[in-house]
Amino acid sequence: MVNMMLVIGAFSMLSILTLSINGTFLTALATGLSAQAQLNAFSMGQALLDEILTRDFDENVTGGRRAFSNSDFSTTLGPDGPGEAITARDSSYRSRIKFDDVDDYNNYQRAVYDNLLGWFLINSQVSYARETYPDSLVSTRTHYKVVTVTVTHPNLPTREVRDSTGTYHTVLIPVVLKDIAIYRRYF
Repeated sequence: MVNMMLVIGAFSMLSILTLSINGTFLTALATGLSAQAQLNAFSMGQALLDEILTRDFDENVTGGRRAFSNSDFSTTLGPDGPGEAITARDSSYRSRIKFDDVDDYNNYQRAVYDNLLGWFLINSQVSYARETYPDSLVSTRTHYKVVTVTVTHPNLPTREVRDSTGTYHTVLIPVVLKDIAIYRRYF
């Protein structure tokens, strides 16, 4: 009887230890996947941002043409005509061939596959910005365009947010990168 109690106690302790170790492994794995997702998201986002910033500033200044005032820039942000049209969630990088200026990337989406973590979704937005305060977006044409790239993936960190009814929801925290494209006035 005493031996039976010792065996049951030993198995109980072994079960608790095993559950504790498994929980530690799962937490470490989740943390590792989250860190890897963040690194990949930053890398993919920066790659798109670099691609965008290598383009000409505006459709009206491609091919060596120059702009002398803000009114010389295009009034629309986004692809210029059917030749630059790309379907939603492009995963073939056709933007590298079809887009020739920064604002072609406005409302652009790209899906990028990673062998370890699966699909990442990348979105870009382009807006004109105030010359004296580039964080302030404006609807009028200026020599400054703010490019915002947002990357999402299910393994990115999350946070709890309470809505107006008091209910908590888990919200994904995307990776957001910003830079400014500037039309230089050196003639």
